[in-house]
Amino acid sequence: MRWLPGSLFKKKSLVIRRIQTAGRVLLLLLYLTPASAQQPPFFALAPADSLHPGRFWAALGTGTVAYGAAMAGLYHTWYADYPSGPFHTFDDAAQWNQMDKMGHGLMAYHESRWIYSAARWTGIAPQKSAWLGFAGGQLIQTSIELLDGFSTEWGFSWTDMGANLLGSGLFLGQQLGWQEQRILLKMSAWPVRYPDTRIYPESPAGNMQWTTLQQRADALYGTGPVSLFLKNYNTLAVWLSVNPASFLPERPAWLPRWLNLAVGFGADNLFAGTGYTWQADKSCSGPDCLRYRLNPVEYPRTRQYFLSLDVDFSRLGVKSRFLKAVLGMVNILKFPAPALEVNSRGNWRFHPLYF
Repeated sequence: MRWLPGSLFKKKSLVIRRIQTAGRVLLLLLYLTPASAQQPPFFALAPADSLHPGRFWAALGTGTVAYGAAMAGLYHTWYADYPSGPFHTFDDAAQWNQMDKMGHGLMAYHESRWIYSAARWTGIAPQKSAWLGFAGGQLIQTSIELLDGFSTEWGFSWTDMGANLLGSGLFLGQQLGWQEQRILLKMSAWPVRYPDTRIYPESPAGNMQWTTLQQRADALYGTGPVSLFLKNYNTLAVWLSVNPASFLPERPAWLPRWLNLAVGFGADNLFAGTGYTWQADKSCSGPDCLRYRLNPVEYPRTRQYFLSLDVDFSRLGVKSRFLKAVLGMVNILKFPAPALEVNSRGNWRFHPLYF
């Protein structure tokens, strides 16, 4: 972590203290949960019936290293090239058509789900594991929000924190109430082909330094698969995937237990947090700064709503523990299927296959 600026490194001490606090909570659970004299093999994928010390310490160590590496990598990818300053808050509730909030809820939900599975593997009781999943999801998302709070380009957002709580809360409520996840949060993304029309500056007048929507999207959202799924709000769709069979006392023979009904939310033509104008260099000030503006009629900011079928991979009934673990990880992705779309402009469209 030598590449961290000294002042920012000191500010991250709060994150380190959160890691230590989480470790103390896990240690407390270690002593409060009774251990069994007979333990399953360490490398078996089946959850232990009672606390397995070897698995516990392995999971704790792996989780701590993964958390630290993820935070360091995230800082290097998203924050290192931007100026930092004193901690501050920022109201971004009206930005990005709330697609960023949906992303926060989505990741908090699955982080809680994955940490729950790891805790169950160590033998921690289901209810305690559910609460650990909730706490772990909030730890990760709060750490990201703290990084935002020290960046002059962004800020600590209370609405982001609310979305984080809703995501982890959706997991926790279902796990405590139904002991299963009947309503899933999922995601899908597909690259967008932007028109290559030249966009000339709105100001200063007469400047011919043009750009394109592809260049703007690359500068705003980044490139590569991570940016495609997590940062590009023009490609991301977040889905609420409901399993009808789990709500029925007796499942009809014609209804597969793995078939879900999914409602999706997306957006299009988002090239600024709000509105249609952006500045090429945010640090620039004065009348000579390059400012661009899109035509709202030609590129209207649009909300998209989808209705589709989905597959709950955790309900496929596979016997292999390894395949179950793999399917549990990929259950964050919505299964490609036909979809019906309606947008905020009242336009309807049928997609033979949507992902």
